[in-house]
Parts: sequence; structure tokens; C-alpha cells
Amino acid sequence: MSVPLLEVRDLVKHYPLAGGPFGGGNAVVHAVDGISFALEAGTTMAVVGESGSGKTTTARLILLLERPTAGSIHFEGQDISSASGATLRAYKRSVQAVFQDPYSSLSPRMRVRDIVGEPLEVHEKLGRTALRARVGELLEQVGLNPSAANAYPHQFSGGQRQRIAIARALSLNPKLIVLDEPVSALDVSIRAQILNLLVDLQRDRSLSYLLISHDLAIVEHMSHSVGVMYAGQMVELTSAERLYADPRHPYTEALMAAVPSIDPDQPLGLVVGGDVANPADPPSGCRFHPRCPLRESLGNPAICSETDPALGELDATHRVACHFRTPTGTTPEAAPATSGVVSR
Repeated sequence: MSVPLLEVRDLVKHYPLAGGPFGGGNAVVHAVDGISFALEAGTTMAVVGESGSGKTTTARLILLLERPTAGSIHFEGQDISSASGATLRAYKRSVQAVFQDPYSSLSPRMRVRDIVGEPLEVHEKLGRTALRARVGELLEQVGLNPSAANAYPHQFSGGQRQRIAIARALSLNPKLIVLDEPVSALDVSIRAQILNLLVDLQRDRSLSYLLISHDLAIVEHMSHSVGVMYAGQMVELTSAERLYADPRHPYTEALMAAVPSIDPDQPLGLVVGGDVANPADPPSGCRFHPRCPLRESLGNPAICSETDPALGELDATHRVACHFRTPTGTTPEAAPATSGVVSR
């Protein structure tokens, strides 16, 4: 069996609260709480969920902008969770990022040639002529004229700025790019252009993507596999095709049902009620249980509020963290795939 490009094992990130570990107490924010997944080379894995689910913290951990509280991150089979020195430098060459807001991720004081060329200057020590030629090539690859190298970010539209950010991410020929909501700050009219560019670059360069998004339409268009997060935990993990055809966790069903339809005859989407779990004080048992209509339909069984469900296997390619949606569930016949949501 081949080694995944990226593998996360029982990853945890807790942040101390005021009065917590450094103030004598032990209160923490459970931003990420024991997630595991693997990303195969040349594919895209999406991590989806509501705001506060832990998906952006997951991205920051993968980029080593944050160090995990526990667990490990393996890249090409090597644990890089606490990497330093040459190992850290090699990892950061191989893993780059494109962030959500192209208006803030590019320095307004730097010309495009310096923004795109800075990683090359730091890591490859190119001469001026070679650097200029390489920057021009990168700009062409993302659909910009090489003459754009002399301009400043404020002279470009949002979509063009995101192309510049992509060119910068490509400069060191990475193997993995973390895409943190890469089009959510852009006009709807140009989102498809950027997404298609990313798909083309993946095909031409054999890139892998970790896509952080709340937009299920984008996830369906871009992804090969999907992990659904809720309150810092992974609640469903499978292929994109399987997830969209047969979502099994009640939370995933609610996310899918809430996507608006362009069909005027389609009824309004379905959503769960209640508030998102507080990461500083998560519910006992299943973290989704206070909002779960499936639990209510089954008579509020105690197991939901007392026992945290494991990410169990439906089969070799589909894992779900629900007491009633796995082959060993207590009453699987009472949990049809169409339940788990309530009308808006």
C-alpha cells in the first residue's frame, strides 16, 4: 500500500482560556479534538463545516503556523509535527498556501515581482535575470501578463490578486497547497475562473490540495474526498461522490439540505435548530446531540449525551461518527438516510 502524501493522526489543538493553564485553572478551547485523515498525492481533500468547526485551525496546523497540542502530522511518511531546521525548511518548500482574502494576503508595499519572487530569492538564490524570467513564467501560468510584475497589488481586481497569490504559492514547485476559502472573498462572476485555474494547475503539475471551505457547491466541483467537521471533531469522512449521493451523519444531511436550489419549485432547505456547540464548553457525549433531530426522533437515547461516538466504518471508504448510522448502531433500522433534519 502506498504512503499517503499527508496523514493526520489524532490531531489535537487546545487554546488556554484566561484563568486557564497559565492562570491556575484548566479551561481550554477545544479547537481541534482528535481528528484523523489522509490525503493521497494528486488529489483534493475538502474539510467542511460551519464557522467555529475547527477547519481553519486544521489548516494552520498543517502549515505549521500552529503547533499541535497532541497527535501527529505525517508528510510522505515522516512525522513533521515538531520539525525544525532542514526538515522544517524542506517541508515549507513542499507545502504552500492560498488564503481567503487577496486584499490582505499581499503586501501593498511590494511590487508583484517581489511578492512572487521572494520565495525564490530566499530558497533558490536566483540571479536577477533568472528571477525575472521565472516570475514572468509563473504569472503566465496563472493567466496574467508578465508585465504585471511591475505593478502593485492595488492596481488589480480581486480575481487578479488571487491569481498573484496562486503564482506565489507555485513558485517553489510545492507538492501540497492548502486552499483556505480561496474564492469566498471574490465576486461570484469570477469564482469559477479561479476554481477552473486551480483544477487545471492540479492536472498539469500533479498537485495535491487541502481545501478548507463552507461552500458545498465548490467542494463538489473540486474535491475527491471530504471530511465534515463539527465542534472540533470529524463526524463524516468519505469520497466526494459518496458524500453527495448518500450523506449519513445527521449534521452532514443538514448541511446538504440547506444548500439553496435554483429550481423555483424546490422547497426551502432544511436546517437544524439550536446553537453551535461552544468549543470552550463542548457538550458531553456526541457534540451534535443537543441539535440532532435524529436523536429526538429516536426518543432522546441516553447514549447520545453520555458517550462520544467513534468515527466508525460503514465500509472501507465511508466513516461516520454516529451511534445510529454504523453497522453496529443500536437501532439502524430507525435511522433512514432522509431523516436528521427539520424544516426551516
